[in-house]
Amino acid sequence: MQNNIINEINSRADRDGVIIGAAPAEVLNTEAPEGFRPGDMLPGAKTVLVFAKSLPCAVFQTPDDYRNLFYQRSAYVHYLLMDKLANDISLMLQDAGYQSLPIPSYSPLRFFEGEPRGVISLKHVAVQAGLGSMGRNSLLIHPQHGNVMRLGALVTEMEWPQYPAINDESPCPDGCRLCERACPVGAIKDGHIDKTACMGKCIKHILLPPAFMQPLMKRTVAASKLMTKFMELISLNFFETYGIECAACLKACIHFPGNKAAKNPRARD
Repeated sequence: MQNNIINEINSRADRDGVIIGAAPAEVLNTEAPEGFRPGDMLPGAKTVLVFAKSLPCAVFQTPDDYRNLFYQRSAYVHYLLMDKLANDISLMLQDAGYQSLPIPSYSPLRFFEGEPRGVISLKHVAVQAGLGSMGRNSLLIHPQHGNVMRLGALVTEMEWPQYPAINDESPCPDGCRLCERACPVGAIKDGHIDKTACMGKCIKHILLPPAFMQPLMKRTVAASKLMTKFMELISLNFFETYGIECAACLKACIHFPGNKAAKNPRARD
């Protein structure tokens, strides 16, 4: 019975060219903060299924005049694809007798310590599912498709027959600081991301305050449950789509598909 439903799920994902992996909910329940754990959303959760599909590389390489327009639309279409896939497979699992919950690939967001997050960290799920490793710029690095993946997921009561071994090795070469040097606001430092600084440069939206106001906004939201709920409501109603201003760290990385730096060790010096 389990093998049959797993084969059906894999076939469904294959039709959309989506890579699929399974991670144990127990590990994620231990590592994630309260409110962002699979068990918080589905108490009987045993597994988190994660889906990954790469964006076309050309959307990152259009002339500056287009201001990441094609990247933004491609990412948005991928988010919709992942949400539909999660919903469809959740229904398949439900029909097989396992309650399953589709996880939003992007919106709605929740706020934690003043910063927006997905309801589950899909990148951490993907690492636990063996789909790749986390780079210094916090992007998921897939061994074949590099750092241009978009992710989706669902939580299910079904326990997978086995889960993959996790690769704990960093995908970043020793001494590589390409992403740090490429970031125009210095948001990347020793594998840590100043998310407020990053979003202030990366995201373009009419309701997003100027970059110099965002640290104050973060502190204000972090200090107030009421403000946290208000910001979650704002993101739900107004941030379903947004402009993308910057992808510098992604394109500078040696794991960007076809990046010449991958063949040029001097680029890491």
